[in-house]
Parts: sequence; C-alpha cells; structure tokens
Amino acid sequence: MQVYDGSLGEGGGSILRLVTSLALITQEPVKIVNIRKNRPKSGLRTQHLVGVRSLAKLCGGELEGDFLGSETISFIPTNSWRSHLQISVSTAGSLGLILQSLQMAVLGVKNHTLKVEFQGGATFGKWAPSIPYVNHVTWEIFRQMNFGLTLKIHRHGFYPKGGASVSAVMHSPSFLQGLNLEFFQKPKLVYILSFASKHLQKARVAERQADTIATALLNNDIESKISIEYVNANNPGSGVLIFSRIGDSVLSGDFVGEPKLSAEKVGQKASERYIVSLNSQSTVDPFLTDQILPIMATAHNSSTFYTPYLSNHTKTNIRLIQEVLGVEIHTEKLNNRFKVSVDV
Repeated sequence: MQVYDGSLGEGGGSILRLVTSLALITQEPVKIVNIRKNRPKSGLRTQHLVGVRSLAKLCGGELEGDFLGSETISFIPTNSWRSHLQISVSTAGSLGLILQSLQMAVLGVKNHTLKVEFQGGATFGKWAPSIPYVNHVTWEIFRQMNFGLTLKIHRHGFYPKGGASVSAVMHSPSFLQGLNLEFFQKPKLVYILSFASKHLQKARVAERQADTIATALLNNDIESKISIEYVNANNPGSGVLIFSRIGDSVLSGDFVGEPKLSAEKVGQKASERYIVSLNSQSTVDPFLTDQILPIMATAHNSSTFYTPYLSNHTKTNIRLIQEVLGVEIHTEKLNNRFKVSVDV
C-alpha cells in the first residue's frame, strides 16, 4: 500500500481527492496520512467524507478511517463499477469538489456511463469551482478531449444551508484525446452569467454584479452578453461566471458572493480574475489548471497550454501526478505566463 503525506505542499483536501481518485485509475491501494494538516481544522470534513465514500461505492472499494476529523485514511479500490450513484450532502459542501473526484475516477474504466444525482450541498462555494464553472469551463475542455459529460442544475444551493439538487452523466471514452491549447486570440464576445437567490432580487444583486463586470470588460474594449438568473434557494446567496472561447479552450473568471461583500465587489473580483488571464495571453486560468492536469495526464497523447501563474494547488498536483502516474509535466516561465506541457 503506497503511503502519501496529506501535508505535502498546500496541504489541503485536494491531495485526498487526487490520490484516491487516481487509485481507481491505477487500481492500487493507497493510504493518506496527515490529511488537511495545513488547514485550521485538520482532518476529514463532511464533503471529504462524502467524496471518498462515493469513490468507494463507485468501484466497490474498501475504506478505513472514514470518519469526521480523521487524519488517516486507507482505500483499496476494486473494479466492481456502478453505473448510478445517489449522493446526499447534509451540509453546504461543494458539489464541484466532489465532482472533481468522480470525473477522474470514472476514467478508470473505458466506455462506462455513470449517472450521479446529488441532493444537498452547494452549487457555489468559496475556494471551490461552482457548478456553472464546471459545466461551462472545466467540462467544456474535457468534452474537447472526447470525454462525454452533461450537467443539470435542478436547484441551487449556497452557504450555509446548501440544499442543492444536481444531476450529472459521465461517459468515459475508449480514447481520451490530449489537447494543444497554445492558440490565443483576444475574444470578441464574453459571456457573463450572474446568479442570485430570490431573496436578493429586490436589491438587484445579480444585475449589479453583471453590470460591474460589463463595465470592466468595456474598459478593455471587450463586448459582453449578460444572463441574469434569480433562483430558488434555502438562504440568500450569489455568484458570477465570466467565460469566452479561445480556440478549443475556455478563458474564465468567477467569484462567489459573501454576506459582507457588495455585489459590485463580487463583480470586480470576478473581472479581475478574468483580465489577469486575458492580459497574459493565457489559454487556461490558474484555477482551472490544477483541475485539468490530472485528466490530461491520463490521455493517450500529450497536452500543452498557457496559464498566468502556478498556484500552490497546481504545484502540489504536478508533484503527485508525476509520482502516481509516472508522466512528465514540464513548466516553463515565458514573460508573464507559464507554458505547461503534459508528456504522456
């Protein structure tokens, strides 16, 4: 059983998600110690438990140490693959982060279709990809790789109550195509998706978020198309997503609302994220980088892209992917961006 240190690099939950999902690719048992050791509250939280238990159900694997606060877990994967999972999340845990594990794990078997139904959890969460981001950005790139993915939001959920309802279908291909995402061209049109719960409709939160972004884009000579959506939810909440097609890739920026953050500030933060990638002539935003690297590392041929900077998440993922899968990932600083190459 290979042992991995959960305090490596940024020392967060991504190490747990990556190691356990890759175990379904390699079909090798793993043990993770010092889980989330660098976080204020170390050990497994509810969304981490839901994630690893879902992986075990998916493949019929065995878990030890799967309880709240546990800093050590052992996982023995098998290949008794399920085609349907119903996942309940009692808190406002991020559904985007749980999907990160499942999207990787399902590639452990070719031509397999998995349907996932979530009840509970959050479609928007801090420090996590929102479900709109997963659908329009992350999964759009995976679709270019021949990975069949569909996602539907039946009800949104926000912190602290959650209560989302989401369904997803994943079909693992027989041939996962690598991508060359080196082509950059300034977009002519950018899409702005602004969401808020109906509690915030009177204050025009969704409009204010979007208008702030549209103004920032106009200042950079970029036109935008705005979509405003007020949704049913268990408590007030909001979030925004900016995205545009860059060849086969998607350039993006997003942000989630918080109680003490004005709608204008949420829009400003999202636009700043997008413009950083735009001004560096990158093809992948820095938050997307660590999400796509594990998938690219399992492709049948190599991939290349540009990103503004390498986050701690990305650096940790690179180290683990190389160790677990034996692929080479090269990074090269070129002026105000990094070139990332995944050589399989």
